[in-house]
Amino acid sequence: MSATKEDIEDFNIIFEEIKSLREIFKLSPEMYSKEFDSDIDRIASTLQSQQNAREAIENQVQFFLSSKAQKKLYEIAKRQCLSLDNITVNECIYEIRSSLYLHLKNKRAFDASGCMKLISKVRKNVNAKAQEITYFFPFNAPSLSLDKEIQIGNVKIIHKDSVYAKVSDNRNYNRFVKSNNHNSFNCLLSITIPKCSNKMSKNRAQNTAEFIFGVIKVFTTLHEFEAAQVNLISNPTKSDITHYIANNNDDEYWIGGSYSFSEDLQGFWDSFEEDLKSDLGLVIAKLISRAVSPSNTEFLADRLIDAFYWFGDASRDNNSSAQVVKLVTAMERLVTVKNGEKNEGITKNFCRRVSCLIAVYHGEIDEWSTKAEKVYKLRSDFVHGRQSIYKTYGTELGFDPFQLACPTILSACIIFYKLGLELSPYEAKLKSAYVELSEICEDEKYKMKKVMNS
Repeated sequence: MSATKEDIEDFNIIFEEIKSLREIFKLSPEMYSKEFDSDIDRIASTLQSQQNAREAIENQVQFFLSSKAQKKLYEIAKRQCLSLDNITVNECIYEIRSSLYLHLKNKRAFDASGCMKLISKVRKNVNAKAQEITYFFPFNAPSLSLDKEIQIGNVKIIHKDSVYAKVSDNRNYNRFVKSNNHNSFNCLLSITIPKCSNKMSKNRAQNTAEFIFGVIKVFTTLHEFEAAQVNLISNPTKSDITHYIANNNDDEYWIGGSYSFSEDLQGFWDSFEEDLKSDLGLVIAKLISRAVSPSNTEFLADRLIDAFYWFGDASRDNNSSAQVVKLVTAMERLVTVKNGEKNEGITKNFCRRVSCLIAVYHGEIDEWSTKAEKVYKLRSDFVHGRQSIYKTYGTELGFDPFQLACPTILSACIIFYKLGLELSPYEAKLKSAYVELSEICEDEKYKMKKVMNS
């Protein structure tokens, strides 16, 4: 895909705006200023090449983009990024501006052929600058031995010493590494991002790290480990001793605090590695591949990735009410199918689908349905204003909402895998799958405590 009809039309509008702005600038600085909607647009109006700094002063030419021209440039970049999965819109704008400068300076045409060549040059530059990068995020994995690596799809948890020894002792090392508390983490999360722009690569790596964190938190919940100390260093870490200072109206100050004792997680890492050898591990590996190299097309797998992401975010939130909102959001991402469903059926569908997802493997559908109803009602109270998160000091659900979200996500992994993680569009088939699942769960055996075969 190259320049579209809309691209050609917009380039011609930009060209006319540049010519018009040049004439206005000659006539009146006041009139020139009116061509911009904001001071920021005016600052960003100068169009120049990346090579401009190396040109002789007498050879440099200036072109100016009005607010209208800048908006058209944004629209072109946005359209191009629909087929360019390796660059952000803002980076694409930068590449277009650079190529546009040379196009104007060399007095090339803005007919269909000229615009096609311009866009072709942009896309060539984008692909030439794309590179594969491996990121290492500080990660605390207690009880993991020095010589142990955990492979999660194509992501690894490795000991930090194997990488830090390779880092040069430069200014950034002193600023970001030496200033950190090395006792707060023992490992690194290694994530390799396929070829793309630097900005997109960094964003994808960070988002993948958050997703992997969510995966691990789901499995620590599955195996019933207290694992608050497992964390990405970029997130708040629960220390062994916490404290606060307070005072009253009598000007009396005192310190309060609490102690927490870390659980030995060696058993968890062993269990986690076994889980990764199962069908669940296969699904996780496929989700990671999708996360590190996402597409503009919406696939069924994207819902699972988001669910793990929200679960991880909830696990590090200190507010139990906010946790409920995030956990319900994680489950909603899996069970809400907007197309063809009325708003009044959303609550009913949420409770039925969540309870069926869990019961098809664990039974006790009535109990799961009751819990789903309670947690969804509480979430609605927070979101729609009947309760305030910051004024609520406990959820009083009578159960741990993480123990509801965890099996929901893991069951969805298997159901979605059977449907096809690469399914797109998927909503009609997903809705049919939930109808079928609901019919299956009408069987009396799903009311029992354990389902042996499902």
